[in-house]
Amino acid sequence: MTLAGQTAIVTGAGRGIGRAIAQALARAGAAVAVADIDCPSAQATAEALATEGARTLALTVDVADVTAVREMVARSVEALGGVHILVNNAGICTLTPIEEISEREWDRVMDVNLKGPFLCAQAALPIMRQQRYGRIINIASVAGKMGSLAVGAHYAASKGGLIAFTMCLARRYAPYNITANVIAPGPAATDMTRDWPEETKQLLIERIPLGRMARPQDVAAAALFLTSEGAGFITGEVLDVNGGFLMD
Repeated sequence: MTLAGQTAIVTGAGRGIGRAIAQALARAGAAVAVADIDCPSAQATAEALATEGARTLALTVDVADVTAVREMVARSVEALGGVHILVNNAGICTLTPIEEISEREWDRVMDVNLKGPFLCAQAALPIMRQQRYGRIINIASVAGKMGSLAVGAHYAASKGGLIAFTMCLARRYAPYNITANVIAPGPAATDMTRDWPEETKQLLIERIPLGRMARPQDVAAAALFLTSEGAGFITGEVLDVNGGFLMD
């Protein structure tokens, strides 16, 4: 498949799943705006893509900041020529028990994990509508479908809300040839989980029939498929990438 002539924005692309998705889209021919709140990480990913011949742009963005998000989209259009693909991957996750979650922590998780994708989609949709084409992929979590097992309740709630929001996008913008889908990874081996207690990770792995945590490349492969011509009739779908952790 080829994404030549298309431009993608990937948030949280400085590392982990976001970086793997940015690489997969770039290798398929897309120009990629690498957005991350961590400037050095965004630059490192963009430089790696550029060495492989990709057109790319590094952007420092807090997705919970509406002004920063609108600037991200505007700069992507100016530098790379449009927005055909939006991957809302930026997210934060803690293991804080419900009784110990502060109001401030709850709000920050919701701001990044749920408001962020809303703001990014809202900024990109006018461009996608005008060109009558768009692919929006929101990275949620198995926790958004089954509740939290190890992660915090605020994380699970934000990802459940993201799934519902994606279905709203899918229904509203289908007439403009814009699809919106969710990828719901299971427990993944990324920087986000690196410092989790080993007993917690082992407990999760024991519940995964395929016997390991997801790798960033597993999620990237699913994202690449959802941007392909072959996925053009798929919208409002939640694609599980969890090794059998949840089967429904």
